[in-house]
Amino acid sequence: MFILQITVGIGNEVRESTIQLSQMNDAFTETGGILAGTFRRMNNMAERQGCRWLWYIVFLILVFWFFIIVWWFRR
Repeated sequence: MFILQITVGIGNEVRESTIQLSQMNDAFTETGGILAGTFRRMNNMAERQGCRWLWYIVFLILVFWFFIIVWWFRR
């Protein structure tokens, strides 16, 4: 009787895991589509604006890095 309960429990766990993996696969596929669209729009923007956007991103990263360093030393 104990082995039967273990077998039934394993079967239930496998079914639930399969459902969860299927849902995760769907979510990852959807996320991949969203990211692909975002990167496509970013590339279109970069082509229209030339190289100026790169300097804005570098500036924002430097400012962010400066605030992190200041926060690190002040805590």
